[in-house]
Amino acid sequence: MMSPIRGRSGQSMVETMIAAIVVVFGFLALFRLSHMLTGKILLEHAAMRVARARAVGFNDFMCLKSARVAAIPVCGRRIWPDGDEFDYEMERARIPIYMATPVEAVARGALEYEGWGRLSVDADSCSDVRIGLANEWFDLEGRASIEDNSSLYMGSAGL
Repeated sequence: MMSPIRGRSGQSMVETMIAAIVVVFGFLALFRLSHMLTGKILLEHAAMRVARARAVGFNDFMCLKSARVAAIPVCGRRIWPDGDEFDYEMERARIPIYMATPVEAVARGALEYEGWGRLSVDADSCSDVRIGLANEWFDLEGRASIEDNSSLYMGSAGL
């Protein structure tokens, strides 16, 4: 007669593997969710930067550059200059150069990221700004608006 323990000798290994698979997939799902939430927060920040740029009178290209710089952390690897080595000081020094360029082709020569081509900015006015970023896994969107309260300060004073 076979003992009950000998018949179940591999059961704990199977249960451990099933539990490990569930835990790993749960961790990966939480990691992806945190990546999505971080991207959403950064795109909300980028939309606010565009709304502010639009409110102070910047043109469309300047608003686009402002959105791109604010969205750098979620735009993938750096294409130009070559992004193989991470040099934070060099990248940080190139951002003002990029922001000062008046033409798209010259701006690409200063700084470019792979996600900048997938970044869309819809900012007709500062009252409603939408920024979208299409990724391979999910699409993100950020929204912001600035209210026009100038009539509260300038209209009633008789100026």
